[in-house]
Amino acid sequence: MSVDTQAMLDSAGGGGGELAAVLDALSACEQASTVCGTAMDEVGGMAFEVHRAMDCADVCGTARRVLSRVAHHDPRVVAAVIEAAVVACESSAAACDAHADHHEHCRLHSTAAHDCAQALRALQKTAS
Repeated sequence: MSVDTQAMLDSAGGGGGELAAVLDALSACEQASTVCGTAMDEVGGMAFEVHRAMDCADVCGTARRVLSRVAHHDPRVVAAVIEAAVVACESSAAACDAHADHHEHCRLHSTAAHDCAQALRALQKTAS
């Protein structure tokens, strides 16, 4: 069963469409990063890229959980988590961009990471 992110936020009394889109982007990036990192590990010789992908997955998962807490959050923590996720997404996307033409998992992951970073940057602008 799939959960509608906006409906979930609405049921908790907060979070607009932009937040729902960011949470969905974080979830997609976390999944793509995990799958890509695992696939690169199987290919071998891509330790740098594997670490970037796994860092990205972990940071996106953490950011998704923190941002899902729509009430009583510390704005400094939220800002730091958003920035950390942007850095992780951009770093991982850059690492996979070099392999995107010959590894489909890298192309998909890179796209998800770029999209997530863009959504997070938009949220940063509205939150500041």
